[in-house]
Amino acid sequence: MSASNKTATAGITALLVVAIIIALNFLVGGVGFGNLRLDLTEDGLYTLSKGTKNIIGHISADEPVTIKFYATNDDRVMPNLLKPHARSIEDLLLEYEKQSGGNITLEVIHPNPDTDEEEKAKDDEIRGMQVNQQGDQIYLGLSVQCLDRKEVLPFLNPEDATAFEYDVSRAIAKVIKPKKTIIGLMSPMPVGGVPSMPFQQQRGPEAWAIIQQLKADYEVRDVSMTTDKVDSDITVLLIIHPATFTQKTQYAIDQYLLGGGHIIAFVDPHCLLAQALSSQPNPMTGQPGNMINTSSDMPELFKAWGLTYQKDMVVADMNYRGVFNGRPNPTALQIPAKSINQDERVTSGLQSFTLINAGSLGIEAKEGLNVATLVSSSEVSDLIDTEAAEKLRREPMVNFTPSGKKKILGVHITGKFKSAFPNGKPADPMPKAESGGAQQDASAPAAAGAAPAAPAAAKKDDGSLKESKTSESNVIVFTDADMLYDAFCLRQGDLGVGAITSGGNLPMVLNAVELFAGGGDLIQVRNRKAPVRPFTLFKEMRESVEEKYRPQLVKLEKERQDLAEKLSKARPQLDLKKGTLIVDQGTMNNIKEMETNSKKIDKQVREIRKEMNKEDEFTKTLIKIGNVFMVPLIVGVVGLILAMQRRVRTAAA
Repeated sequence: MSASNKTATAGITALLVVAIIIALNFLVGGVGFGNLRLDLTEDGLYTLSKGTKNIIGHISADEPVTIKFYATNDDRVMPNLLKPHARSIEDLLLEYEKQSGGNITLEVIHPNPDTDEEEKAKDDEIRGMQVNQQGDQIYLGLSVQCLDRKEVLPFLNPEDATAFEYDVSRAIAKVIKPKKTIIGLMSPMPVGGVPSMPFQQQRGPEAWAIIQQLKADYEVRDVSMTTDKVDSDITVLLIIHPATFTQKTQYAIDQYLLGGGHIIAFVDPHCLLAQALSSQPNPMTGQPGNMINTSSDMPELFKAWGLTYQKDMVVADMNYRGVFNGRPNPTALQIPAKSINQDERVTSGLQSFTLINAGSLGIEAKEGLNVATLVSSSEVSDLIDTEAAEKLRREPMVNFTPSGKKKILGVHITGKFKSAFPNGKPADPMPKAESGGAQQDASAPAAAGAAPAAPAAAKKDDGSLKESKTSESNVIVFTDADMLYDAFCLRQGDLGVGAITSGGNLPMVLNAVELFAGGGDLIQVRNRKAPVRPFTLFKEMRESVEEKYRPQLVKLEKERQDLAEKLSKARPQLDLKKGTLIVDQGTMNNIKEMETNSKKIDKQVREIRKEMNKEDEFTKTLIKIGNVFMVPLIVGVVGLILAMQRRVRTAAA
């Protein structure tokens, strides 16, 4: 065969291959296999989770679900950033439709500016986002409807893409379930918001985001901090900062738990929100103050659950310290994934936690109970008192000796609980006698001189439960209440369309509520891995650099503080009577020497920080070089090897 014939044959073959590919693409698309995809990601990020499949399996054929997906597709207004996001959402929704076996109908609507579809989006409460000065708006949201029950996701933020499957699955789970689960809420702080009073101009504070989220999915019922009974129809009791619990209240919670309830509690040795929300009485208006104890505890219940806790001690951790009030603070904990229990369902898959002034729990074995640690500190940590923790908001840590042991910050307790009140309901405290003196228990013996009491009879059984009815009750305890405040679990989205979840604080609570409320399927949805992973390696390398220089910095900081103290004492004082400064030459020389030494210390600190920054930059550069050149280098080497092999075969032939 001549060279020209070979060239013609190769060209015809190439054209045939292209034609076959086009034909196959057309045919496969035409028979409905157009969305076949191969998910090669390590964590199956683009495959429906088992939880979603279970939820879809609960949809009744008699009550099908309709999903209306609104996505503007006008190239003139739709930002390039959102186009691939919209496409990936549509792909995943098609997976929902395919998985449902006909019980989910997907409608894709393109609400472009000045069209009837735009009016449909507005009618369906989809939120528009203005993109130009002409007032054009784009839409990227969806509604999920079953009979007369409807849920709307008004805008699908690409920054919160990891939560998309969860949001859709949760919406489906809500519309196919006619009755809401009841969640009890106990807190001395206005976490549920304060409703505005009639004729009041100013609105009260809104509910924290975690409570708003719970109200969207459940019926949230307030439970008094002084209650003596928790309603049995409450499925999960959420306790946030129990600062004023009496024995009667703890008894009520104890009996609720033994009756089959579930508890999620957040105690706090030094609650910043309680501190901020407390107010002094106003002597001018006569308005009473609202003082909230900054420390909270549940001593009787903790004892029964096998927990020990020092309510005035805070965990300081030099490895996991975060930034608070613009400065590094070892009591503002940033807990990474490696210190989060990935085997527990409520924390599995969570990448980080933020805790402020958290306490530490100890565990004592109790028969019939299993205690799992959910979150812990690093070994470079120790306990400091609340006064020292408060001081760290203004000053750096000077002296710190790590205990070498991890501190437990959160636990999950399961099993058969025994009552914290084996003798039954505690008696009401006796009113104070007019002459003063300690309060007395109603069951205390009569005072001397009183009429002879009847022989003590055996205490009547008041019907109190002595142990759990089942082994299915759950208790979760965390040692920080501030972690639920919006500032520590949300962040503002870059697109300016609302706050998005930051870290595992909020998902952990929702996971636990859903698990205990019987909706464990949603946990498997939320716990999918995030496509964006934290730079844990770089952070560890940075911690290593800081650990190397920390002793020098601590030593210099201590010397600087000592000098500052001596300087303040040595400086000449103004003679108020004469209006003059009286100081001898020796004192002046001493002051100058101390000022010179202080400047030397400042210079040494700067030099150390320069070295630290230099090593950080070197680490960053190495990682960048690896990211930029490593893959092309590998591809080049592989190509070179293949070319050499081909040449060897050609030479051998």
